Amino acid sequence: FETSEDWGGPFIATDLPRKVMIEFENPAYLQLSVRVKPEADLNFAETLMNEADRLYQVGNVYILDVQPFSDLREAIEMEDMNEVRTQLCILGFLLLNIFLGVTGTFWFRTQQRKSEIALHKAHGATNQMVFTRLLSEGWLLLLIVTPIALLIDFNLAHAELNSWRNGTTLEWDRLLFCGGISFALIALMIAIGIGIPARKAMKIDPAEALHNE
Repeated sequence: FETSEDWGGPFIATDLPRKVMIEFENPAYLQLSVRVKPEADLNFAETLMNEADRLYQVGNVYILDVQPFSDLREAIEMEDMNEVRTQLCILGFLLLNIFLGVTGTFWFRTQQRKSEIALHKAHGATNQMVFTRLLSEGWLLLLIVTPIALLIDFNLAHAELNSWRNGTTLEWDRLLFCGGISFALIALMIAIGIGIPARKAMKIDPAEALHNE
């Protein structure tokens, strides 16, 4: 959050004077900010409004309402909080779809390679060797496409098609940070999509797997 410019108007550090109501040319919609001592803050708004008609009314000009700054701050921050919640919901939805897509693709492909896994084991490969080979293949594909993705992201930022931050859309630290997070998440998805079906396939007897093929 940052300091809001909608702070209300001039501060009055002392008791609220009656003359302030008539010093402005058009006081009909005047907003005043009143600062009080901490011990006077208890029920200040209620006390002020109870005495407003008697002490702080000048002709047909009167105090309409008193709002604590905490309420004003909450109202101003509410828009930002709603925006954050909306972005988090969109982020969660996209992550779920990407997770299902990436993990499902590697899961399906690994299940189709049961005969290959059995063949490796029949030639003396250990489960760890087979698992490392499959996982390395998936991560190698990710390493190949990552520079291409970063290049696309760079062009999108250069064309100002992403969000502004610190007066610009292209920040190298943000670009690399987001790229690193995306790389780690997709690497995890690949590990899940390959690891679980691969371990299940390695439990099958090689002779049975080759016979079924």
